[in-house]
Amino acid sequence: MGLKPGQFKINGLDSEEFNVYLRSRPQRLSAGRVIELKPRPGNDSVVVDFAYYKNVEWKIQCNAKADSIDSVSNLEDRIRSWLDMSNYSDFTYSFDAHYIYQAVVVSPPVFTGTHKDADWVPFEFTISLRPFKQSRTGLRWLSNEKKIHNIEKYPSKPKIQILGSGDISFWINDNKYELTNIGNEIIIDSLLEESYRIVDGVLESQDNKTKFIDFPILPEGLTTIRWQGNVTEFRLMPRWWTKV
Repeated sequence: MGLKPGQFKINGLDSEEFNVYLRSRPQRLSAGRVIELKPRPGNDSVVVDFAYYKNVEWKIQCNAKADSIDSVSNLEDRIRSWLDMSNYSDFTYSFDAHYIYQAVVVSPPVFTGTHKDADWVPFEFTISLRPFKQSRTGLRWLSNEKKIHNIEKYPSKPKIQILGSGDISFWINDNKYELTNIGNEIIIDSLLEESYRIVDGVLESQDNKTKFIDFPILPEGLTTIRWQGNVTEFRLMPRWWTKV
């Protein structure tokens, strides 16, 4: 993973490229479950669980060091450009390097340096994090595994690649998933809830080849996997994750 103390990556770039490091660990607010309390006449309230989580915001406090006092303004401009984001990106930082977050900057950097700071450039900005962070170990492809173990406390949404042809069925524990008339390959992405294959570098939808509504998930703990049909390889990226 190779992150130095205070180092982080966001928007495709490493903070070290700007001589930027975290001033301190961010205050780590947790993603909240979305619920609603509805009052009942003559009694207490009822909890309505919407079964999803909302984003959480973290304030990121940093220090940067310019090459000289004269280059402070230039460094600030480079940092502004780096943290000008219109979409989510991977976010990793040294204090939790095993996990990959999804983040977008929602409050741009505020530079607070004065002439007393000389070539030091203190600043802070705010990011919004998606509710789940991915374990690096869950981003590796597994080939023809019959048993896998989810050590996280939340079900994951895997990516499955099946190399084979014809009518194919597979089981995740006792849940059966049927595929029809597969031509060499199908990729089933439970996070996107899409099925496709790639032909000459072009993504081609395969949703018409699936006979299931709910996409596969991998529950906490042990999962058994089996398949039936003309399958040459069953590949799975488990995408283990846990709540922020």
